[in-house]
Amino acid sequence: MTFDPVSSRHINDFYQAIAPWESGYANNSFAYVAVKHAGQFVIVQGIIWLHTAHSKMSFKMFKSENVRAGHFKLSDLGKSYRDMVTDIGNRTVSTPQGELTFPPKHKASYTPLHPLALQSQSRVNVLRLTGDKQILSAGPSVLDWELRSAAVPHDSMQELFSEYGLGGLFTDSITIEVIGAAVMGFDGDNSKIVGQTAHVVIRLANTLDVLGASLGYREINQVKINRGVLTGNEFSWKQTDDMQIGTFDLPVSKAAILHCYAIYKGVAQTHWYISDPTTSQNSRREIIESFDSGLAILKTFLSRPHSRGHDARDFEIAVAWLFWMLGFGTVQMGLTARTQDFADLILTTPQGQIAILECTTGLLRADNKLPKLVARYSKVRERLDQSNNGHVKLLPVMVSTLPRGELQADLEQAEKLGVLVLAKEELDQIIIRTSFAGNNPDEVFSEAERRVRTAQEALTATPVEPELPL
Repeated sequence: MTFDPVSSRHINDFYQAIAPWESGYANNSFAYVAVKHAGQFVIVQGIIWLHTAHSKMSFKMFKSENVRAGHFKLSDLGKSYRDMVTDIGNRTVSTPQGELTFPPKHKASYTPLHPLALQSQSRVNVLRLTGDKQILSAGPSVLDWELRSAAVPHDSMQELFSEYGLGGLFTDSITIEVIGAAVMGFDGDNSKIVGQTAHVVIRLANTLDVLGASLGYREINQVKINRGVLTGNEFSWKQTDDMQIGTFDLPVSKAAILHCYAIYKGVAQTHWYISDPTTSQNSRREIIESFDSGLAILKTFLSRPHSRGHDARDFEIAVAWLFWMLGFGTVQMGLTARTQDFADLILTTPQGQIAILECTTGLLRADNKLPKLVARYSKVRERLDQSNNGHVKLLPVMVSTLPRGELQADLEQAEKLGVLVLAKEELDQIIIRTSFAGNNPDEVFSEAERRVRTAQEALTATPVEPELPL
């Protein structure tokens, strides 16, 4: 195996971290894209998915003269995911399309808490295996034209990456990730509070012992916070084809919000908020819901990807409502024909901090939205400085209806420019947050500044050995 001692230690750290629930990964698969280089098909990017349930992404293959792509079950080749890691270290990876090359120089790094997964309230362990310098560019490619004339046509390499669930291209190195998803979670559709009873529904991998499961919770009401833990044997369990479903009815105060933590063998896997859809602690949300029951219209406006015209304007309106419910002052500037070149939204906090928002129903760089936002930020920053308002904090924000995985190709550039990116996952969390009383816009603004600063520091920092999860 060609991994150096430090990389081998990171691989072992990954194995040890997921060992308590490794048997829950019973449906593992491999997705990849490979490109012909120097007469061989070289994997340019791939993901080994460690699944507890059957994959929602279909199993299929793509083939053209210079491109291969596929998604297949590891069990179809009689391979474990550890076998695949060993094969990667030995430079050759077996697939239904034959052997593919993963060229050195091999390195491995381990991330116990992946940032993208944390946005969706889930713990995901990621092992990243890297090889030589990336041979594929992120921009337009001659291969795009080959894909357009293929038996199964695709418009671009980026579309092929999205089709096989690989997100954006890692431009520095050829990369294969091993992604160990959470083995326990919540049924968000059926977990709810009705009156003074919280109906909690948890999901657990079929092959794991329910006695290893537990649920921590915080009951948040307008007076205090009550805390507790439920053990696995307190739940009523039933088994399905994909998972075990546990249910428990917990008494709570009226209009309470229940913040739950799904725990397996002492390690938190996911967390979730459960509330009564007919009540809210937030008076601003109650006002919006008096016109838009259950926020049905707002949620529709927030879920229209790749649209223009009135649908895009509807998205801007929904984002304005969302931040107003959080306590921000909101100004919509770009809704008329004469002001369409203005910023979409301006947000203000009680302490006078300001955010400039650009909304998009597509990628960040579509219609030059990201460069336009940076230019507008610079213009406003200069104007504030010249008018003796240099003390006012200003933050540029891009908001998209797309999930973060589909924005990967643009995220690094946005982070380098100091732009906060809010994707579908963050918007979903903001909707939950609007249920709470006492949201502090200045604290939200400070959180956003820290996220931008952390992202910029991560892009420039020298890699260090990550800590194991507690």
